[in-house]
Amino acid sequence: MLRYLFPARKKQWVGPVLGAGAAALLIGASVVVSGIVDLSAAKPHPEGWARFLHFTFERSTAFHADATPPADLDSPVRVAAGAGYYGQVCARCHGGPGFGQNPVVLSMHPRPQYLVNDLKAARFTAPELFRIVKAGVKYSAMPSWPADRRDDEVWHLVAFLRALPTMSPDTFRKLAVVDPAAAVAPAPFGPPTSGTPYALRNDREPPVTSYRYATPTYGFSGYALGGDPVATCTRCHGADGAGGGAFPNLTIQRRDYLARTLAAYAAGRRRSGFMQVVAAELSPSQIDAIAAHYAALPRRASEPGNASSALGQQIALQGLPGTGVAACAACHGIDRAAARAYPVLEGQSRWYVANQMRVFRAGGRGTIGGGRAADPMVAIARRLNDRQIEAVAAYYAAQPPAPVQSFAAIETARRP
Repeated sequence: MLRYLFPARKKQWVGPVLGAGAAALLIGASVVVSGIVDLSAAKPHPEGWARFLHFTFERSTAFHADATPPADLDSPVRVAAGAGYYGQVCARCHGGPGFGQNPVVLSMHPRPQYLVNDLKAARFTAPELFRIVKAGVKYSAMPSWPADRRDDEVWHLVAFLRALPTMSPDTFRKLAVVDPAAAVAPAPFGPPTSGTPYALRNDREPPVTSYRYATPTYGFSGYALGGDPVATCTRCHGADGAGGGAFPNLTIQRRDYLARTLAAYAAGRRRSGFMQVVAAELSPSQIDAIAAHYAALPRRASEPGNASSALGQQIALQGLPGTGVAACAACHGIDRAAARAYPVLEGQSRWYVANQMRVFRAGGRGTIGGGRAADPMVAIARRLNDRQIEAVAAYYAAQPPAPVQSFAAIETARRP
């Protein structure tokens, strides 16, 4: 009997193995085609299957977690920057100290973890958190980071997540939640356009016909439709608009520059996992209203009292002869930076300028002015070392903000 079940010659195994495989394939196809498999979100995964999936996720994360954390990973600047994004996006699924998770989220399967408790128990390393935030997790509703080549932003969020388990509710509210007292007059949504094409790295992912990559979008928070986008901006840039640390000073920029930058974020031409998410929900009239709001605020330095740098002054005003680095003022000083693409730097946050230079060096900022042309800052930043970047950032942070004009006003003044 056994010789029939377990033939001695290998060739005699071929038929039974192929037959068993064909039968298994037929059964599997029948199950799928019949629709008998219940994929509803109303039923959780069976306990054993859920544990198996989570174990697989943990092993995959550990295997692929090879990123090197920055030296200042746990700095207050990075924690505050990550808090702004977490409060705007992540907290709606994962909660926060003093805040629970909403019923819609708890109706998902698998349910998003309550990170305040989960991170205490999981003990993920910084590279593992980086992997999860940047790459996301298939079949879990955990998305990948929406802007490629912006590892600096991912590390901001990792810094916050490392601080989250021991953070008090009061600290969490101050860092991540909009203060209603800081709200300003709402910016009406206004009529949306017919749809601005959105530049997303996976916009050809099938089924293409099921997606509409266009702005404005309907966001999870509804702040744009509710008419209070400036209150959302306040979370990171402050009620006075001066930013500081990882957040840029908006009061020093021209209205047209701010509007053009928001439009570039909305279309995905300028990369930022923070700003693309926010800007994509705005109507054109709201973009104009936000730009007008910040351009009308009193101009002030992000961090008063910064010490200037002699090396930074040389790079800013003279460049570095023989290295291909021209003076920063050759572009950023033209008519107080009113040429169409260049931002004002005087009075900008030192940490922000230095970080953006490193982002340029890594090719993570996108194209010039939100257009298609290659940005010359990429080549310039690659010719500067960290010491030179810190020096020029310190120089501009120490300069008093100067009045800026709109491009239209300067063009009018130039006419004979």
